Amino acid sequence: MPSLRSVDDYFAQVDSLCYYQDWETGEKISKMVSLKDEHSQAPFLHIDAYGSRTKRCRVTEDEVFDEIVCLHLHVLYNVHVAQDLVTAQSTQIQIIQLFNKEILQKRKDENWFLPVFYRLCTDLRWLSKCAETSVSGDDEGDSNANSFFESAAKAITECYRTCVSDVHAEQGTTKKVAMLNMTNQLFQIYFQINKLNLLKPLIRAIENCGPLYKHFLMADKVAYNYFLGRKAMFDADLNLAEKSLLYAFRNCPAESMSNKRKILIYLIPVKMFLGHMPTASLLHQYKLDEFQEVVAAVKDGNLALLDATLIRNEAFFIQCGIFLMLEKLRMITFRTLFKKVSQIVGTAQIPLEAFQTALRFVGVNDVDMEELECIIANLIASKKIKGYLSHQHRKLVISKTNAFPTLSGITTN
Repeated sequence: MPSLRSVDDYFAQVDSLCYYQDWETGEKISKMVSLKDEHSQAPFLHIDAYGSRTKRCRVTEDEVFDEIVCLHLHVLYNVHVAQDLVTAQSTQIQIIQLFNKEILQKRKDENWFLPVFYRLCTDLRWLSKCAETSVSGDDEGDSNANSFFESAAKAITECYRTCVSDVHAEQGTTKKVAMLNMTNQLFQIYFQINKLNLLKPLIRAIENCGPLYKHFLMADKVAYNYFLGRKAMFDADLNLAEKSLLYAFRNCPAESMSNKRKILIYLIPVKMFLGHMPTASLLHQYKLDEFQEVVAAVKDGNLALLDATLIRNEAFFIQCGIFLMLEKLRMITFRTLFKKVSQIVGTAQIPLEAFQTALRFVGVNDVDMEELECIIANLIASKKIKGYLSHQHRKLVISKTNAFPTLSGITTN
């Protein structure tokens, strides 16, 4: 598109685009109302209350889009000039409410404008984060900290209801194809405010959408499986987490290295819990060397090394939201060490002192007999070891067959 030199140019471009009503046009218009597009930096578009002016430019092809772009300029003004991010966020909600009322609800048998809607929602999430930061700073305990995300979720949910009720349109023009994108938008908001329980009906709707699924954009499918996999990981549903994250990783374009890296940050711990360790070359390729010693520790049964590397990379793992998940790898690491002990002892009855000796060998000196029995009991209860404890004889009696089952074969739900 030609470069913009004035507000007249901006309105003229939007006006000409509104003449064509197809998906490609929708994608072009979405850039014209994006807070991240190049035009958003142009000072001549940072205009307060432009829509209330008597003499102004207009989008004559579409009155609704005329009102939308006027509100968009008001958002730009509040972001770049007034620096009033709270007003910017509330104005963006006003745009989405207008879009829902005048376009999603009233324009039947067409969906070419959905790319515009997707962009408006994405920018609303960004503004909600900015508004929250502007009023609460780093004070996560602020009573209003989640209000911006909650108001954003409410606006998007209202649009979701409109789109899913579009039952009369044909597959190629139905607004129901927006379901997955909106679910992804809400996934990100609910992750932010820790209300993942609100996603259950949305996930169920996607699972039951039938033939409509093939009409969803692959980018939305990848994003959905990424978010679903993360949720499943935190729910301890490792099988679903692995399935979803693998789908996301395999279908994410090879050139999207940063996105594939984000997926791996969650896929790697899930695979490790299932007994599959990533290669050093994979970790290096995606700049995830923070996992190198974690993997080495779990494979070797080295508790001291695991604890040390978790502490050393604590900031990174906390930022990714996986620190507590990785701490749980201690049980897998105990299991690895105890399996080595059983192979050395060579009998089904293993003195608990042998495990204590092994722990001291890898630098763990603070596990007394009572704690050791508790660790082994937990491994037995979680089916990671087949056997039983003989408290009287201070021995672990393991099964003569498959005493240490493969982790991937253990029920994880």
